Amino acid sequence: MNGCPLCTGPVDPRLLARQTELRPAIVDFIQHDHPDWRPEQGVCPQCALDYANRFAVQRSPTPLNVTTDPHTTFPYYHAAEETVLAQPARLPDHPGFDGRGVTIAFLDSGFYPHPDLLANARWPGDEPDWPRLDARQMRSLLADQQLRIIEYVDLTDGQEAVGLDQESLWNTAGDSWHGQMTSVLAAGNGLLSGGLFRGYAPGANVLPIKIGRSDGRIPEADILAGLRWLLRDDHWKRHRVQVVNISVGGDHPQRWEDSELSLAAERLSRKGVLIVAAAGNSGRAELLPPAQTPSVLTVGGYDDANHRWTPYDADEVSRLSLYAHNYGEVEGPDGRVRKPNLLAPARYLPAPILPATPVFRETRAIGRLRRLLSGQGGHDKSGQESDAHVYRLLDHWHRVMHVDDRHRSTRADVKRLADAYPEALVEQTLDEIWRALRKRMNAHKWVHDYYQHVDGTSVAAPLTAAVAAQ
Repeated sequence: MNGCPLCTGPVDPRLLARQTELRPAIVDFIQHDHPDWRPEQGVCPQCALDYANRFAVQRSPTPLNVTTDPHTTFPYYHAAEETVLAQPARLPDHPGFDGRGVTIAFLDSGFYPHPDLLANARWPGDEPDWPRLDARQMRSLLADQQLRIIEYVDLTDGQEAVGLDQESLWNTAGDSWHGQMTSVLAAGNGLLSGGLFRGYAPGANVLPIKIGRSDGRIPEADILAGLRWLLRDDHWKRHRVQVVNISVGGDHPQRWEDSELSLAAERLSRKGVLIVAAAGNSGRAELLPPAQTPSVLTVGGYDDANHRWTPYDADEVSRLSLYAHNYGEVEGPDGRVRKPNLLAPARYLPAPILPATPVFRETRAIGRLRRLLSGQGGHDKSGQESDAHVYRLLDHWHRVMHVDDRHRSTRADVKRLADAYPEALVEQTLDEIWRALRKRMNAHKWVHDYYQHVDGTSVAAPLTAAVAAQ
């Protein structure tokens, strides 16, 4: 038996080792009382619970984001938790059920092999300096690792190209973001967040199917092409697809019996594949294919206001509010069916920022500057900030933003940064620096160095698909 480094009570070393991955806010809270304690020493389960409860008491009953200038784009309830809840903190799950052996297929506008889709949740060896990697370096680095992307299919503009070596899979253009977001929300292992922002199926395999047109449109016929590819030659069976996520919708409302897309979804469903579709975000009493298909699991959303809650507490459940999802009724084989079929979290979800982009570099700089200003580095014991350290970091920020000068938005961002941080920085108050920083946070919906918060039934659907994979 070992002794707990905090209370000195006896504790099994195996239990002690399981308490080494505490949330950063709890680590800081413990170190306030025990300055010499380090997370790698662990704590006993009782101390972990005691400190978590003590910390919880300090949370404000009302959001603190309205107390900042400008307000942040997401609510939070403790000054040390100015971020969003991870998925397991919203709806706790058992980490032993991770979707391993199941493939989730995604039909979307584009994808990217995000580091969170690697087989291992820890990087082998020294962690790369992710923001410094350009698209070519990022591809070279990730291609050498074991990805859980088992195949890639590009059906855009009526073509068919298959293989992980397709250039469109490694493209950091804007249309790659949405499918990257949905796939990582479902199956990401949280590698870039130290495991914090993992999905519900971090062991599942991913089959990305890129659909749509090169101009960014996704006509209904292109969604149909994705389902037909899965049906053709039993591709769904070959790749062990048991769940399909569709976070896009058809052209216009129609009876499911009259929709080729809905009929294809019915055929795939009868083979035992669960199709999960987003209900839509207009709040209207209409459903677009394939969401109005009887066998499709149509997902709406709710808003938890980034607030912890438990399903068995009626008062906490009553604080939830509906997201503005579409709804309706359809006539199925067993009578009328109300849709959406169920609701999932649809606001303030942490999603990955597309790597090797100017935004990816800037959000990392935002995180570093926040840590410096909030006293997690770069200030002395008296709490006085080092203007020289702040200035060096801002100067670094400017240089990072100049890395890829081919993007007009990059030059515009640099100009805005230059306006926000004049040469006479040392004469600015910290409040002014914080205001300028929060404007950049809000512009990118920043919640972490490599993640931003996202909303919509496009978000709720992949969370549901991941639970199905469990």
